Amino acid sequence: MTRRKVLICACPDLAMDGRELAARLKQAGVQADLAPPLCTPEGLARLKKLAAAKARPRLVAACGPEIHAGFFQALAGDKLLVVDVRSAADLETALGALTLALQTREPPEIPAVPVCREVLVVGGGVGGCQAALDLANAGFKVHLAESSLSIGGTMAQLDKTFPTLDCSICILGPKLVEVAAHPNIELLSYASLSRIAGQAGSFEVEVTIKPRFVNMSKCVGCGTCTTVCPVIVPSRWNLGLKPRKCIRIIFAQAVPLRATIEKDYCIDCQMCVQACEHQAINLLYRPSQRRLTVGAIVLATGARPFDPTIKSEYGYGRIPGVVTNLEFERIVCATGPTMGSLITPEGQPVKRLAFIQCVGSRDRRFLPYCSGYCCTASIKEAMLALEHEPDAEVTIFFNDIRTSGKGFEELYLRARAAGVRFIKGLPGQIKEAGDGRPVICFEDQERGGRWELAVDMAVLAVGLEASGEPLPFVDLAPAKDGLGFYQERHPILHPLESTLPGVFLAGTCQGPRDIAETVCQGSGVAARVIRLLTDLAGKS
Repeated sequence: MTRRKVLICACPDLAMDGRELAARLKQAGVQADLAPPLCTPEGLARLKKLAAAKARPRLVAACGPEIHAGFFQALAGDKLLVVDVRSAADLETALGALTLALQTREPPEIPAVPVCREVLVVGGGVGGCQAALDLANAGFKVHLAESSLSIGGTMAQLDKTFPTLDCSICILGPKLVEVAAHPNIELLSYASLSRIAGQAGSFEVEVTIKPRFVNMSKCVGCGTCTTVCPVIVPSRWNLGLKPRKCIRIIFAQAVPLRATIEKDYCIDCQMCVQACEHQAINLLYRPSQRRLTVGAIVLATGARPFDPTIKSEYGYGRIPGVVTNLEFERIVCATGPTMGSLITPEGQPVKRLAFIQCVGSRDRRFLPYCSGYCCTASIKEAMLALEHEPDAEVTIFFNDIRTSGKGFEELYLRARAAGVRFIKGLPGQIKEAGDGRPVICFEDQERGGRWELAVDMAVLAVGLEASGEPLPFVDLAPAKDGLGFYQERHPILHPLESTLPGVFLAGTCQGPRDIAETVCQGSGVAARVIRLLTDLAGKS
């Protein structure tokens, strides 16, 4: 063992006694000193003194790179080699890590790779769009890959946003147009990733772009092809609540505003080909491949709503008047299946409706966590219902009301003042009345007793769960937690970085978020990417 000196941080979170660790090292002939916690003023002064000395590099037993090691290294420069002992399970593990480091005379060199100043953003929701715009405005080339026909994500499907009740697409639409028009952003819509390899500074990514069977440069989004198409199928954008044509533009404000043929339903009648004045339709198109080299990757892949058919006691899929909160958003939206009329999926007016919280969330059988957004979203939707039908009877069944964001509690108080009734107690069952209406069976925890409430519409506030779709990383992939969401490098100090260097996280891919928090994370991720690529370029 070499005569290198070891400085042991007296961190109160060490799994073993630092004094015992120092004693064991001294028994082995190593000069070991116990320093004050290095993240305190006394400890930082010790590091500065070490950096000013002309002594050989010192080995430091402290916390790992996910916490303060980077700061310690930056402060002491090449005079310091940090070994992570904070996460060691016991004394023997820590000694083994230090012994291995002591046997290495110099810190291991990181192989130099050419640093690419291009970035891949995976997911075109509001978080991915914000990250792409911030990076592009900073001068970085951004490739924005979106699996859908348009960017915008779930926010584009909403009618209004909370807590201000502003029109969702009115806020989002200009941002989508800005993304498409930015000279530093390449929009890859209707795309999927087929391979990701490499490391921070130089990732190699293969992208498959599915065919729209429409020439993107010739199509002007006029909709003539949709008019003549004879094939009618359910609209996934409107969650099956409205029919659409086999060739269509996904929604009126779509970006890119281009038509797409769903070939699985196409009968090859050629009517759209004949109707298109711009000769933009080609039924022989095949998938195309792109190979990208990027320095960093931003994952903004989102989450998916819980499937309420699993919670069969609520009758979703069997009782027509039972809908999800996102279906309700489409129903009351002016561009939705009812053109903004508050009616049931069967076309009946809604005079009495109820919102049921925690459908899937905070349930040990399904999603054991709180999905966060649902309380305020249901309160917002209750207010929207009263805008459409001022005389409606609106009830919210809740477990706990969690309106913790800015302006959220005020929205809750406004809803109560507007006449929205709040009942503490989640229904045990929704059954179907003789006339087909939902009947909610519940126990009121405040008044006591079991009750039944017949409504025209029951809206289920479903939770958010991890998408579960793995990305094709060839070597190491970013870790996921036990719930399937992407795991942060450190939940407090590095919440925007994944466990794989060079890969960052924004939005609901790492857990439930609301829109404002997702936008903040998009901008935060952009700043972290810029810092990473700038640092790597300085070292290359």
